[in-house]
Amino acid sequence: MIMALLGFIAGVSTIGFHSFLSNIFPVWLWLLSLFMVLTILVLLNRTQIRHDLISRPYRSFGMHGVVLAMAFIFGSGYAHWQLNHALQQRLSEPVEQTAIVRVVGISDGVGEQWRQVVQPVSTKPCSDQSAKWLLYGSFDWKRQQAVTPPDMQPGQLWQVRVKLKPAHSNASPGAFDVEKWLLQQHIAATGTLQFAKPLTPLQVAQLRLKPDSFIAQINQALQRERLRIRQHVMQLESTNNSSAKGVLLGLLTGDRSLIDADTTLLYQQMGISHLLAISGPQVILAALIMVWLLQKLLDRFPAVYLKAERRRWLLPVFMLVVVLYAGLAGFDIPAQRTVWMIGLTVILLWLRKHWSRTRIMLIAASVLLLLDPLAILSAAFWLSFGAVAILLSMNLPQTIEADSAVVMPKLQQWRLAVRQFVQLQWRLFVLLAPLVLLCFAKISWLAPVVNLLAIPLLSTVILPLNLLAYTLSLVSLPLADVIWQLALWLLEVFHGGLHILAQTFPQALQPFYLGSLQLLALFAMLVLLLLPKGLLPRWWLVFLVIPACYPARLVAPLTVEVLDVGQGLSVLLKTAHHAMLVDTGAKTGSTSMGDKVVIPALQAQGIRRLDKLMLTHLDSDHSGGAPSVLQQIAVTQLTSSEVFAPYPTYLCKAGQNWQWDGVSFKVLSPSPTHFQATNKQASSKNEKSCVLMVEVPAQADIPAQRVLIMGDAGLYTEFLLQQQAVPLQADLLVLGHHGSQHSSSSAFLAAVKPQRAVVSAGYLNRYGHPKSIVLARLAEQQIAVDSTIDSGTLTYVLGQQRYLNPQRYRDQKLWLQRPHE
Repeated sequence: MIMALLGFIAGVSTIGFHSFLSNIFPVWLWLLSLFMVLTILVLLNRTQIRHDLISRPYRSFGMHGVVLAMAFIFGSGYAHWQLNHALQQRLSEPVEQTAIVRVVGISDGVGEQWRQVVQPVSTKPCSDQSAKWLLYGSFDWKRQQAVTPPDMQPGQLWQVRVKLKPAHSNASPGAFDVEKWLLQQHIAATGTLQFAKPLTPLQVAQLRLKPDSFIAQINQALQRERLRIRQHVMQLESTNNSSAKGVLLGLLTGDRSLIDADTTLLYQQMGISHLLAISGPQVILAALIMVWLLQKLLDRFPAVYLKAERRRWLLPVFMLVVVLYAGLAGFDIPAQRTVWMIGLTVILLWLRKHWSRTRIMLIAASVLLLLDPLAILSAAFWLSFGAVAILLSMNLPQTIEADSAVVMPKLQQWRLAVRQFVQLQWRLFVLLAPLVLLCFAKISWLAPVVNLLAIPLLSTVILPLNLLAYTLSLVSLPLADVIWQLALWLLEVFHGGLHILAQTFPQALQPFYLGSLQLLALFAMLVLLLLPKGLLPRWWLVFLVIPACYPARLVAPLTVEVLDVGQGLSVLLKTAHHAMLVDTGAKTGSTSMGDKVVIPALQAQGIRRLDKLMLTHLDSDHSGGAPSVLQQIAVTQLTSSEVFAPYPTYLCKAGQNWQWDGVSFKVLSPSPTHFQATNKQASSKNEKSCVLMVEVPAQADIPAQRVLIMGDAGLYTEFLLQQQAVPLQADLLVLGHHGSQHSSSSAFLAAVKPQRAVVSAGYLNRYGHPKSIVLARLAEQQIAVDSTIDSGTLTYVLGQQRYLNPQRYRDQKLWLQRPHE
């Protein structure tokens, strides 16, 4: 059974990696593989067959290999079948409509950060109502403030007017994959709420909807209780209105709506974000408290044990509390893992059966993925089950040997317990590091130290106080508030210590670039460490140290990456030993493309220093992310067409040139003519953009190749460039002004003669970029067009092949793919 479970999980983990997996495993094939797996497992339960396999090891090995392969085929086929169904449900075109929706859960965020998941309701009995929408509040542009969101309660029906759009986000290396998160949450579209009105009981009755199931009613009641707790915690008095209260609420119900961005970053820097997820310890503690109280009550009436033994009374209550608390915590993946693992354990205790801990964990993971294979897309799945697997694999030392008759002094027991706890934290930090780096590409080296204090404080002090206060709140709110105030005070003191640590060690959270070979080597080292001693020699680790520490990277003469920064521009240029960034994308409100896209892209490639940062001009969509980049990445030289205060700026001028690793860089514009122009259009910021030509010299049978980056330069600059003696021919042209009609004239395109032209623009941008007239000009001259809208980040390698073929980031995952020529 272990091999079947491992094969199924491995098969599901291939979800979305490539379209061919969804084609080579048709429905009939993976259903046949399931039938074969079940048949083999039934046969293996026969005593004679099992004895025959034991006596012939090669047959046993072959049988397990067949089970593993068939389970893998079933897992991969089933996962891609579910993925295709989810992708078909996604909205394909923007639409504005009025609909009846049911409120799902509680809002994720409050005030300006409010967003609410809803489910469209259909009166048709056979319609699929599994798809959900994520609605954001509207913004009042006249008053320049967010409109107060409606007071939606879980389970309510509302009539709403919404502007819906398909799931779309910045598809770039290192950036958070919003589309994957929406898919994993079964959200088919996002939208802006224009109008909302709750339905009256009469209107609900007229819809004649199917009554909610009992489980749905219980879930809605639990969600309403979560909302009540949030509203009460918000009213608690505190010296810090958001930090401590947000964490207090998160520790109790997993609701992070009150945790601000600064606190989230602080917990990430300290490596303790995992403590805010409701999982095993919190759920088990709550269940144990209730079972202990029940046991004390039953012990007063010993006659009840004549009807049934103690476990028959306590196990159902224990399981009921586990399920209810998991539901109160939102029933996210760590809570689901806890429910399934504890549920299996309770059933085995009830039946007086014994299974290995590994089997219980694998069954829990398989059941979770069978119910929702998209759950494997969540980092919470891997970290939750990964941590459990590491804990189960450890031979944790016991305080006192089972066969020892020596009673250790209390002080010595405490010392031993502390030493074991310290060893456990370091082991978890080291063994979980590959998973953390795979999921987040960064890790806090302070994590094992801070966890030594944070885990005892939050798990053994704050959490019990939280649970006690919540229990008392059902009876006496004033008494509960006293305990909550004590917990808040302890959290504020704790946060004060964390702030001191963050100021002392500002670089505690370090990004790490790991290539595929490095990750593979790290996971192989992890497996060797987790395997029982003696199964494989530990000295094999020596052979894995070199590939784990040495990044294997293919270095091209020039790599050009047009980052997907939406409506803006950011181009990363890399030679063998140098890196240059042209523009940094926009900053809209508190959202900076520097933080969101540019810095993650640099960190994902191990770039910690830029030899040059060129801001073609200081429009927000080109320079908005620059402050973030300059604060977090070392920059040798900042250059722009005008001074970027307060940073020292080297002004770019036509004629400037330099070489890196044999690659030539030359500034073609602005020229003195730009600064002498009196015409408003000719003297604008756009026309004064720094225009950069980069040339890779001819190599073997490959001629010299060039890339021309225009910034926002328009028709006037194009005219001036054509008057110069400098050749304009380039193999790759980054179109000026995002494909505006005021740039990319036919004459200029004919002079450049590019193989490919790149448009960097935002999805559904209000300017309509790229303009149809520009696309027509490109088509007329048979110039291939690539767009970050459809392709995400575009990568071109110059100097290795005659014809440029872009690497489209959106081609890497099925849920990111868009149709392109």
